[in-house]
Amino acid sequence: MKDRLRILPMKALAAFCLLQMMLPVFLLMGQGLLPDDPMIWYIPPLFSLIWGICGFMLPVKGRTAFALTGCVLLLAGAYFFLLPKGWQTVLLIVPCIVFLFLLPPSWARPFWDEWSSSLWLAGVVMHLGALIVSGSPRYSPAAGHFMAALVIYFFLFLLFLNRQSIRDGMHGSEKAPAALKQRNTLLLIGFFLIGALAACWKTLGAWVDQAWQLIKRIILIVLEFIMRFFPERSMGAGGGGGGADMLAELGEGSEPNAFALFMEKVFMVLAAILLIALLVLAIRVIFKTTKELWKRLVDRLRRYAADSGEDYIDEAESTLNWDERTQSVLDRLQKAVAKPRQPKWEELDGRGRIRRLYQQFLRRKPEEKNKTAREALKSDKHLSSAQIGSFTQLYEKARYRDHDISTQEADQLKSNIRL
Repeated sequence: MKDRLRILPMKALAAFCLLQMMLPVFLLMGQGLLPDDPMIWYIPPLFSLIWGICGFMLPVKGRTAFALTGCVLLLAGAYFFLLPKGWQTVLLIVPCIVFLFLLPPSWARPFWDEWSSSLWLAGVVMHLGALIVSGSPRYSPAAGHFMAALVIYFFLFLLFLNRQSIRDGMHGSEKAPAALKQRNTLLLIGFFLIGALAACWKTLGAWVDQAWQLIKRIILIVLEFIMRFFPERSMGAGGGGGGADMLAELGEGSEPNAFALFMEKVFMVLAAILLIALLVLAIRVIFKTTKELWKRLVDRLRRYAADSGEDYIDEAESTLNWDERTQSVLDRLQKAVAKPRQPKWEELDGRGRIRRLYQQFLRRKPEEKNKTAREALKSDKHLSSAQIGSFTQLYEKARYRDHDISTQEADQLKSNIRL
């Protein structure tokens, strides 16, 4: 249980990635079947996500039954809440059922290998297709949902590609250093945020303009409040406009005195000075912050390049030495043509025969190579519990102990399991 809790966040991220792959399907069906209830689009997928993550905490044999129970609950919820809105709305739970049954087989796979590259690419195609469909009049109200889902999925897809690139760069020899993974991830997040800001520049500009209009409105409200203290310049009900003309128009039917006009000019000058000071201060803070961030980014890039260069081993071979090159090619051809001869079954002792049987088992089930013999043999549904027990006992004796194994025991095991 402790091991499952330790890796639960990574498995929850894998389930969230699968949900993001399938999110265009949920959005298209939701907009097509329930265009006026966008909140209902997300309730079945969210329930499926939480239910699927909880299923990871169960033993392996109970996960499929737990997923089936979640499907029954989805059907019950669709019967009571969706069916009154129309029988077509029940189709919203179909992708949720597919999602629940895709999760249990993925829990035993390594981190970031739960979903294949082809499935990730299929998710990219689905998101781009949904974004194109969102341009039609029927699906245009959900265009914002499609765009947000696309941005989140592309970020997860870039993280997946980054992990795969690091792993391929290690040539399968060892795991990449944790510091290297951390630096790559931080750089990826930084450049992704810069690209996202550049892509949303028009939207950010609109937000800045709205903020500026709000600041101006607040300043005018403050000026109007201050001018209410001057009896001869009582403010009218429709206070608007700007500058001296605005305040002059508000005093309908009254002649302003010299002091009121003077104070009006003073307030306008003070307001202008305050706005300029705030603008200069904001520009200065933004410039210093940007300069500091850029300096840190450059320093990190330099350190990253230096650290990567220290651990790099140049495996390139010289093409100028033709003798060494020719000998290398001949050695490779000889290894490819000449296959090593394995001893026959009769030539092996009892210990060697047991190991040969386990090698034959792994050739039939190569996906079990990273497990222990006990775990790998238990995953084979073609073997009974008695066969698994005898096979495991003999293999562990042959692999880890010094006890002798007779050839009769190995022959009897071979006849029983029939690999």
